[in-house]
Amino acid sequence: MPYRFFLLLFFCLTSLGLQAQTIIEGRILNSQTKEPVPFATLGVPGRGIGTVADEQGRYLLRLPSLQDTLIVSCVGFNRQVVVPSALAAGQREFRLAPQEQALREVTVQHHRVRPGLLGRNKTKGDILWMGGSSGKETVDDEWGWEFGTLLKPSKRTYLEEFHVFFATNTYEQLRFRLNLYAVEQGRPGRVLVSQDIQLVCTNKERGWLTVDLRPYMLELEARPVFATIQWLQSEKTDPWAKYFSIPVMRETKQVVVERENSEAAWTVHAMQPSMYFTVMTE
Repeated sequence: MPYRFFLLLFFCLTSLGLQAQTIIEGRILNSQTKEPVPFATLGVPGRGIGTVADEQGRYLLRLPSLQDTLIVSCVGFNRQVVVPSALAAGQREFRLAPQEQALREVTVQHHRVRPGLLGRNKTKGDILWMGGSSGKETVDDEWGWEFGTLLKPSKRTYLEEFHVFFATNTYEQLRFRLNLYAVEQGRPGRVLVSQDIQLVCTNKERGWLTVDLRPYMLELEARPVFATIQWLQSEKTDPWAKYFSIPVMRETKQVVVERENSEAAWTVHAMQPSMYFTVMTE
């Protein structure tokens, strides 16, 4: 999913992919409890091929063939590498092992902190960065798309709320996951969150979407991080009117990052989206 500029040509891009495909279906389960892992991601490393499982861990994945390695992952679980021979042999159920969580208490001394913002809190931009699947009967191969920005906290920072602005939205429902990454070689690297933080838009909601982060006790050190939203699910019946957009401003100090799914290569652009955190900073 390259530049999502607000162009009518966008609707032509989704007509690609009519080539022959192998469709595999199955479930993703917790290896300890045998319960479903909701909204786990599946992707082929380095390629724009992937999808996201539903609430019951069920997935449908469209592959050009069964010759690629598949990565299955989810926040709070160890990722699983599925080799081509396993897919060819018919493996369709994947089990993820929960990561061991080192619990720690975060205490915010309010007399030592002050409120602030991280990111861009403007509703206008030079362009609209588009996401969607107009013209396609299916949307599942678009799920997993990820989009975000670089943040540079100057001091220890506690995240209170996350905000993202939708200029357009034609979906009855959109579901996203909030991800935070360490910066590695100028791109998102190690995942910094261990809890599944989700955002849900309903009824073609537009404007600022806000998520309360205080229950998650998220703390950032004074070093750059990437914050992204990952598309998990959507509902829309009309194949010719499925899209959403986020305003983006051309800048040199901040960068937009994007990838097509959970294992695709990141692209980086000198822009800044309408996406920010309200924070408490020491």
